[in-house]
Amino acid sequence: MPEIQSSESQESDRLSSILAGYLTPKELAGAFGVTERTIARWHRHRQGPPRVTIGRKVYYRRESVNAWLTECERPEPRARATRVLRVRQPVQSSVPLERNHLSAVAGSGGGND
Repeated sequence: MPEIQSSESQESDRLSSILAGYLTPKELAGAFGVTERTIARWHRHRQGPPRVTIGRKVYYRRESVNAWLTECERPEPRARATRVLRVRQPVQSSVPLERNHLSAVAGSGGGND
């Protein structure tokens, strides 16, 4: 019996060493402080880190998660300086404006005089 247990533990050690650089969705959600459902939504909307699917199991490579976090990094927006509003001055036109004399036009249009 000890041989069976040791071979099982060796197998689990070997598998854990293969997946040592990977996170499960549960581990990733815990690291980010979000739910697994949020991680799934990120994948559905193509917003989250890249993932590896083996059968029905999903894993996230630690290096890919770190690279994704680096890509998401945005500089802090600078404080907006108070903006001085400038009042536009009226434009001085060199072309004289003529008045419309609508009374002359209205009288010639067949109105009741």
